[in-house]
Amino acid sequence: STESPTTSAPTVHPFTGYEQVGGTGAGECADKDGGLFSYAQYNENASAEDCSVKCSGLATSTQVGLGVTTSLCRCYFDRSAPDDEGQTFTSVDESGTGPVAGVNNESGENWQCYRRIAAGTVEPTTKPTEVPTVSPTTQAPVT
Repeated sequence: STESPTTSAPTVHPFTGYEQVGGTGAGECADKDGGLFSYAQYNENASAEDCSVKCSGLATSTQVGLGVTTSLCRCYFDRSAPDDEGQTFTSVDESGTGPVAGVNNESGENWQCYRRIAAGTVEPTTKPTEVPTVSPTTQAPVT
C-alpha cells in the first residue's frame, strides 16, 4: 500500500473556512472603520479550530469571523448576534458591519482574529489551472 505524505497546515489557514487577520494577538476583528462586531462569546479555553466548530454550530449567514484568547472564544456577526437566552454563550451587540477588514486592540486583550471565508467569495478563475486526466474505470479485454 502507498502512504500519502504528511502535510502540515500553513499558519495563515490553520483550519478550513477562516483566514488569520493581523498578527498573532493583534486584536479583535474589526470592520473597515475599526468598529467592533457583535459577538456570541463562550467562556472557555479553546483553540481557534475548536472555536470555529462552536461558531459553525450557530449556523447563521451573518457570521463574519471569530476571535480567540487563552480563555475565550467569540463568534463575530455583521449587525446583531444570535439571541443568547438559554444558550451556553453570552451575546453582545456592537456597531461593526460588513466583512472583517482589520483588527482593533483598544481592549488591550490581544485577541487573535480570523476572517470567515464564505463559500462563493473567492474570485473564480476563468480557466482551470490543471486539466484533469480521466482514466477509464474498466478496460476492454484484449483479444
